[in-house]
Amino acid sequence: MKLLFCFSMYISKKALRKHFDPRVYPHETYLLCHLQWGGSDRCWIHWLRNTHDLHAEEFFLEEIFEPRSYNFCTITWYLSYSPCWRCCDAIQDFLERQPNVEINIHVARLFYSDSPENRRALRELHSLPRVNYLASVSLDYSYCWKTFLQRGDNCGISPKGFEFEIQRNRLRLENILMVSTL
Repeated sequence: MKLLFCFSMYISKKALRKHFDPRVYPHETYLLCHLQWGGSDRCWIHWLRNTHDLHAEEFFLEEIFEPRSYNFCTITWYLSYSPCWRCCDAIQDFLERQPNVEINIHVARLFYSDSPENRRALRELHSLPRVNYLASVSLDYSYCWKTFLQRGDNCGISPKGFEFEIQRNRLRLENILMVSTL
């Protein structure tokens, strides 16, 4: 299988603006990653996107992450879309195999939030003790601009322009997480 993933340390400001604005719905998922081992001040940052058979979350967990059994790891993802049911299941399986890992997930928009499978998987993911699932990256946009763009690049986008959509996504996610699957 030919992997058609693009990943590097810095994302272009055009891609960041396009894929993390919750008012638009591009056809790809972008994943910005901040990984930190133990209490170290050093971190590893990268971004990647999915293109065909394997989603960005799965690709990160299966092909990029390298476990270090001797230390605790915190992974922070900034996703352009929330994980689908398949990726939620992959995250759960990964956390079962990696007891020293915690994942913080921030999303710009919800992926097919009307799908019963996606809703179930998001609830299950949210219930895990080592997953912090947030409804939007609104409070972290400036961090993303500062961290994932090369120095000197200014994205020129402010989350104030899409506060309504951020709030709408938060409410939709809260509704998904509170609704019983009976």
